[in-house]
Amino acid sequence: MIAFILRLVGVLAAASGSVVGRVLIALGIGYVSYTGLDITLTALKSQVISQLGSAPATVIACLHLAKVDVVVSILFSAMATRLIVSGLTSGAVTRMVLK
Repeated sequence: MIAFILRLVGVLAAASGSVVGRVLIALGIGYVSYTGLDITLTALKSQVISQLGSAPATVIACLHLAKVDVVVSILFSAMATRLIVSGLTSGAVTRMVLK
């Protein structure tokens, strides 16, 4: 009798996951996974640094006095922190969306 109840609970648990997924899809709710965000952020940071580094020496000196390098570092750190808070794991953020 206990084995029958355990099997019944197992079947109901498996079916409930499928039913919940179908109901969410029917309501237009789904999950979207954004991948490659950390690669994009790294590429963007290297692009900004290379563009700042290719400026003339007097411009670089003025930018250094204005602490633009610190500003760029703070901005990219804030963007990375925002991605981590949003749930970035292994380069992907998965979010629930309404279709």
